[in-house]
Amino acid sequence: MVIQGKKILCVFLLWCTQVSFILAQQVNEFIDLQIHPTMHVPYSFFGKGLEFFNENNAPDLSYQHQFNNVNYANFFKNNKGLRIMVVGSLNGEYIANSKKAKRTILKQINYVNKFAEDNPEFFVVAKNPTEVRNYLNTTDKTIILHSIEGGKELIKSQDDAHFWAAQGVSFITLIHLVDCEYGGAAILPGVPTRLINMDASCEIKNEIGLTELGKNAIIWLANAGIMTDITHMNDQTRKDALVVMEEHGIPPLSTHDGFKPLQHHPRALDVEDVLKIYKNNGFISLPISGFSCMPYNPDEKYQKQIDSLELYCEGSIDSYKFTYEVVKEFIETNPQLGYHDSLSEAEKVNFCIGFQSDFNGWLNHSRPRYGEDGCYLNKPDSITEPIEWQGLAHPGLLESQWNVMQSEGVDLAPIKRSAEKFLLLWQYFLDNKGKF
Repeated sequence: MVIQGKKILCVFLLWCTQVSFILAQQVNEFIDLQIHPTMHVPYSFFGKGLEFFNENNAPDLSYQHQFNNVNYANFFKNNKGLRIMVVGSLNGEYIANSKKAKRTILKQINYVNKFAEDNPEFFVVAKNPTEVRNYLNTTDKTIILHSIEGGKELIKSQDDAHFWAAQGVSFITLIHLVDCEYGGAAILPGVPTRLINMDASCEIKNEIGLTELGKNAIIWLANAGIMTDITHMNDQTRKDALVVMEEHGIPPLSTHDGFKPLQHHPRALDVEDVLKIYKNNGFISLPISGFSCMPYNPDEKYQKQIDSLELYCEGSIDSYKFTYEVVKEFIETNPQLGYHDSLSEAEKVNFCIGFQSDFNGWLNHSRPRYGEDGCYLNKPDSITEPIEWQGLAHPGLLESQWNVMQSEGVDLAPIKRSAEKFLLLWQYFLDNKGKF
């Protein structure tokens, strides 16, 4: 019996060692840092995102899908271009009732949870980093995480933050399209976002900054183990938030803002913002849509680079690719620029730059390079990747995007490292609950 007991103990210890090894392995996968397959809950005219279509009667999809569902479940199963997806439950812009806001978000979270339960061969929901690592190393399933876009009426106390942590929410994009109780929202050039956020000041000097409640919300969320996404904040609110985060040791996360030297508008981070985010152990993620990454009054240096490119189709994969490479180069070479928060050589090792598709988040995606909607009418016979003649019409084409970029010599390592960084960051928040 003693010998048998020792054998059992040895087997158990070996199993523990193997599990520890699996969980300790670095994650090197593509993670979409926010996608919206539950848009039909706050906006009923969207088709239900997480539903399967009949493979024999596939829908006719286009990259111009601003008000049409493209988040079919068929595209997410076994998608080599997207192993982990953060589902952002979307809040109403003008919601003024805390109970209604809570119900709206819970309905979306529960919809996703039930979908995964009903389709366990392909999908699973993870509520913490350990679960993510376990599912990555022991299954082939697409892993779903929860986030919330728009914190309006949701975070009024520490108890509120703890409630969302209990639902497995990893981060909250505190401010969305309108100024709210937390601070000011950024307004993109053009009429639409101005109409949505009519009360916002047109002058930067008069922008609303982070409110006292906004400051408290960031701290409450951190103390519950939830990250705050500073995306969509106007310039003043974002800078105020970064100061609060630095003072309290809260790593910042920006999931889908642009880069001001290329996109000179309020929905973009300036160079000091970027450096402050990385200096304080956070990271940034870029919108993957070529539409979102189009240059807007770029610095002369970058406009000259664009003009010199032999192949550049604005609004296509090229706009994302160019933005990504500019940001990557900036992070790698910033010290000679003399910024106050320049990164050290050690800090530049293994940095990451995430991506966020925002599928069904009120926008179209990358146009094709070739064909009637592209910049070049005739498609060369050597072109084999569908994203080049279809554009980024649905999530199933993300692998095609990575294939094109890799074939053109783009270093994808910082993108794939973002999954590991995200999990480490989330774990840091969980390990330090109540200490911020």
